[in-house]
Amino acid sequence: MGRQQQKREKVIPGLWLAVALVLMMLAGTGSEVTASQEEPVALTLEKSIEIALQRNLSIKVAQEGVTVAEQRKKESFTEFLPKLKAEYGYRRPSENTVTFGGISVQAGDRNQYRFTGTLEQPIFTGFAILTNYQLSKLGLDVAKILLEQARQDLILQVKEAYLGIQRAEKLQEVAAQSVRQLEEEVKVAKSFYEVGMKPKVDVLDAETRLGDAKVQYIRTANNLRVAEANFNTVLRRPLETPVKIADVLTPKPYDRTYEQSEAIALSHRPEVLEAQKKVESAEKEISLAKSNFYPTVTFASNYYRRGNRPNVQGSNFVDRENWDIIAVANWTFFEWGKTLYSVNQKRAQLQQAKDALKQVEDSVRLQVKSAYLTLQAAKEAIVAAKLSVESAEENFRISQERYRGQVATSTEVLDAQTRLTTAKTNYTNALVAYDLARARLIRAMGLEEL
Repeated sequence: MGRQQQKREKVIPGLWLAVALVLMMLAGTGSEVTASQEEPVALTLEKSIEIALQRNLSIKVAQEGVTVAEQRKKESFTEFLPKLKAEYGYRRPSENTVTFGGISVQAGDRNQYRFTGTLEQPIFTGFAILTNYQLSKLGLDVAKILLEQARQDLILQVKEAYLGIQRAEKLQEVAAQSVRQLEEEVKVAKSFYEVGMKPKVDVLDAETRLGDAKVQYIRTANNLRVAEANFNTVLRRPLETPVKIADVLTPKPYDRTYEQSEAIALSHRPEVLEAQKKVESAEKEISLAKSNFYPTVTFASNYYRRGNRPNVQGSNFVDRENWDIIAVANWTFFEWGKTLYSVNQKRAQLQQAKDALKQVEDSVRLQVKSAYLTLQAAKEAIVAAKLSVESAEENFRISQERYRGQVATSTEVLDAQTRLTTAKTNYTNALVAYDLARARLIRAMGLEEL
């Protein structure tokens, strides 16, 4: 018994130690999973656009507009089809007898029930039914165009918000680098001052520049938070959702001429297509107004049943059932010029639509020209800004070496550092300006992407 008890006493602590190790491993694994889940996944521009298109309310409104137009088109088509009507009535006359020579004779039922079924088919309506159907098709086309316009507007918004974050991140990096460089300059200035090689004014100058750089860093950090909130708003996510995006500041070439870009815009731009559809609709409205100049012809077939009971049976005074076929022509040929005035009104509206189309085309040409010129200017600015960064980096390096070699002042180094920060900021702005101009030119041409 003593040996067994000693064995248990040795085994139990070992088991507890193993259990504790397992729990620690599980806890560590769980914390890693949680950390990986909390870390935001880098969103590409394409994925951001996909999310925005799925969640945006303007897109949903436009999609519902397409559904409404589709149903309106189906409704208009039913006017071509025959209609079935039914009528059921009850009548009780005050008198149902006739007197002949002082003798009263029953001439009808006291209770009279009647059922009428009608099949009606329009034969000719002055092209009104056809024109209404064509108008509904044009309405569906316009609804689809508006949906595409909403898509393109949203895609541009996502690109602008995405590039806004890119700009803010890059400028924050530039500001952070400036702070680090100035911190080193402060250390160098202090070390020279402590050994009596430089005056204290150098230290004070460097510390002042460092303070300005830190203020600029705070501003860039705040600008980044604002850009992230704007991005989350466009994607309809909570404002505080962590944002991590992929770097897209790589200028893509654009090889089309302005004339090619303008031609694409005039044939693809949703605003132009919508204005063209409105011109077509105005032409159809004239045809619809003219339909009142013509007669309408309708074919109908009726079935009648009468009786003195609710089930329309039992009468001895009328034919219980009969039917007929009729064709009716209806023509209102004089209304004091009402139809003519309506036609003239529609013609004036057609001219309005044509003038509006020209205005839209002029506006599109201007937008394409502006975006194209901005793109070309941004392309040239990138080359100049890149050369400026290279020169500023070399100038800063040489100034540092000269200062450490006691042949330059601290002001020279600090000015070189300021010029380097400015050059990097200009280069970042040039890259973003190019991508923005390219995105806006694509939108101006009525495309989602090249």
